[in-house]
Amino acid sequence: MIMAVIENIVGRVTVLKGGKYSVEVDVVTSAGFGRFAAPLDEGLHMAEAHRAVSEVDEIIGPELIGFDSGDQELIDSYLWEIDGTEDFSHIGANTALAVSVAVAKAAASSKKMPLYSYIGGAFTSELPVPILTIGEDEVARYHVLVRDMMEITDVVDAASLILGELEELSIASASKATERAGDELGLDVSLGLSMKSSMDAEELLNLVEDSNVSYVKPVGDEEVFLELVAGTSGVFIDGEALFNEKGIIDRRYYNALSIKPVNAGTLTDLYNLVNDVKSERVTPILSEALYESQDEAFSHMAVGLKCPAVILDKDSVTKLNELMRIAEDLGERGRMITFEE
Repeated sequence: MIMAVIENIVGRVTVLKGGKYSVEVDVVTSAGFGRFAAPLDEGLHMAEAHRAVSEVDEIIGPELIGFDSGDQELIDSYLWEIDGTEDFSHIGANTALAVSVAVAKAAASSKKMPLYSYIGGAFTSELPVPILTIGEDEVARYHVLVRDMMEITDVVDAASLILGELEELSIASASKATERAGDELGLDVSLGLSMKSSMDAEELLNLVEDSNVSYVKPVGDEEVFLELVAGTSGVFIDGEALFNEKGIIDRRYYNALSIKPVNAGTLTDLYNLVNDVKSERVTPILSEALYESQDEAFSHMAVGLKCPAVILDKDSVTKLNELMRIAEDLGERGRMITFEE
């Protein structure tokens, strides 16, 4: 059995998409190396980023030296002990995730395995369906879905067609553009909406029905979610707002849940959350944070955790290209996960 003992852990300030600061972590072991930059929904100020680096260099790193990087659950549980709070409010969830994923990458490197296979096991063969974010206005964030896609490039082609003909971004124009793109490509192209404010359930139901929408992330109370689930068929109702506010995981209220890794905690916490969601027959969707690095680990986590879908920005070409490389690596074993309600 190969042991990859942690010999050093180094933190540094890094810049994410949008010019925001975060912490990047290197994990050096006797047999492998891992690096990961933590994504964020809100960028850190430079002073906060330097504080996170100090936490890694002066507290976390010295505590973890000597651990076998293959002991992921043990290391992740020890990160909670080092933090000493119930929500990583001391070292920060972003710092914990950066260390945790860097450890996993180092362990995978030591075993000469791709990260997705290290996380998911030898029989990992399913690829997630990408949901591409194409823009936003004051009403919603807009996404493109291809429900019957055979190749990852199908959704890229659909998004390119839609963006090429949109003169202005609105629900009505985006809806028509998805229908035209579907006709041109011979695919089931539809619209996704992440709402920015609450809307009456009946109004939202009418919007979904009339606008070629197959994915909606509402904002509102439980009653809105209940009525949406009851009043739609074949539409994904994303419960992120309800989960974040009240911790509810319940298929009665929603049938999909977008999960940002940085909000889960460590890689072990993310793994457990995804499995909890699946146990409630809710579809877990791994989602980018607002500010991300160009690290390819996100794609590996989605495949390894067997998430049926991922939400990516249209410009996240590194992650899309990595999904295609994973598909190539899987070869004939690889298949797209059927993204159905």
